[in-house]
Amino acid sequence: MLDLADLLGDVPSKILWVIISFGFFRALQFIVRWYLFGKWTWPNFNFFGLRRRIRRNRGGTEVVETGTTTAETVEEAVVENEQEPDSRDLSAVPPNKKWRISNECVSLIHSVISGLWAAYALLYYDKLIKDLVEFRCEAGTNLILMSTGYLLHDLIDLLINEQSARIIELLFHHVVVLSAFAVTMFTQRYLGVVVFGLLMELNSIFLHSRSLLNLYGVDKKSTSFRIVALLNMVTLFAFRLCVSAYLLYFVIISIPDVPWYQSLINGLVILSLASTNTVLTYRLLAADGLLGSRRQRRTPAATGETHVETIESGPLRTLDDEDHHTIGVQTISETVVEDATQTV
Repeated sequence: MLDLADLLGDVPSKILWVIISFGFFRALQFIVRWYLFGKWTWPNFNFFGLRRRIRRNRGGTEVVETGTTTAETVEEAVVENEQEPDSRDLSAVPPNKKWRISNECVSLIHSVISGLWAAYALLYYDKLIKDLVEFRCEAGTNLILMSTGYLLHDLIDLLINEQSARIIELLFHHVVVLSAFAVTMFTQRYLGVVVFGLLMELNSIFLHSRSLLNLYGVDKKSTSFRIVALLNMVTLFAFRLCVSAYLLYFVIISIPDVPWYQSLINGLVILSLASTNTVLTYRLLAADGLLGSRRQRRTPAATGETHVETIESGPLRTLDDEDHHTIGVQTISETVVEDATQTV
């Protein structure tokens, strides 16, 4: 008769891996915040709460409290005008910029670790790429457990701080990736598929670096930005689009050899990632002006002072946060000239 240890197997050690990874990235988040800004935490912005407050204010109920936090002050500027924001306002009324910078830094560190780890596993264990379904190795399994801890950390960090419509897209991505991890851990198959997919993190190194340059207001015409943008596009094609295309090809040719429900799950997961990568490619091409100047995004102002130089039309309120960053707020159907927290 099997005892509890035999039934559990190596499950406790795997859970410990996830806990250690989660604790590491959680602690790293606060270390980065303290190192960059001398703070552990700060107020955040709630887009959904803003819409509810505007609707309640229209009904005659006074819900605005003055003299509170920076985020509250920005929200009040819109509530006072009783202008209900749409999705375009998410770039004009930003979540906390310092949080976005610290989050990008931690994501960059994870991308370096996981991307190089995945490349090492695929190069060292050649069977991992030859047999994407059945072959398993400890290096690949530990990579998934480490990335699971990071994703759980980032999920919590997003739910706490990214209270805007942008969170829908981010949560979708995290749920899809965690689903892929769950499939390979519970079925004990497809380790090669997941590790091969994690090569996308090699592109994320330059994607997050590009975002940080944007958040710090580095001129897009500068040499440093152009180099990072070029490397980002090259690795985007090599490690996102090509990897997505190969995994879609693998799902199709493996249909006769795997159970139909596993093919369905694999297909949905990989197709979802391929779709997000396609959207990401379009955004990057548009942001860099490769799809025309009308779709190109301007460089955000530097972190020290975020402002809007010119505006075409529509109401504009400028408000200073606690660290003297001027934020331009423009709502409804007007043109937003400058995005203070643009990361693409």
